[in-house]
Amino acid sequence: MQGNLTAGSFGLMCLSVTLMAIAQVLQKLGLGSVNLIADSMPGTLINIICAMFRPKVLVGLFLYVISAFLWILVLSKVRLSVAYPMLSISYFLVVILAGTVLKERVNWKLAGLGLFFISAGVSFIGFGLGQGH
Repeated sequence: MQGNLTAGSFGLMCLSVTLMAIAQVLQKLGLGSVNLIADSMPGTLINIICAMFRPKVLVGLFLYVISAFLWILVLSKVRLSVAYPMLSISYFLVVILAGTVLKERVNWKLAGLGLFFISAGVSFIGFGLGQGH
């Protein structure tokens, strides 16, 4: 069965996850403080469609598409049980970008602790992958 993690597949994973995190930030920047919720469902849908055509939101959506294509390549080479936990890297990137680029208030002590526990959990998954039953 395919699934061994190589330097190339690891690089594809990291690139895909990084593009996904950047896409999140661009979409947030593109939306600004706009309220998409209207008094009616059709109004809300119209607001969302209009927001999708803002330049930064469009670039973010484009990066999501590129990220998805890269992820498909990753899944063709790596076992899902190896690849999927690697998505947790996006948590680090999004928290760091939210605090630095978006200037959101981040409690770095709590965020750091939470990210540490996420890393520990993913590490346990990774360590267990080599164990056969």
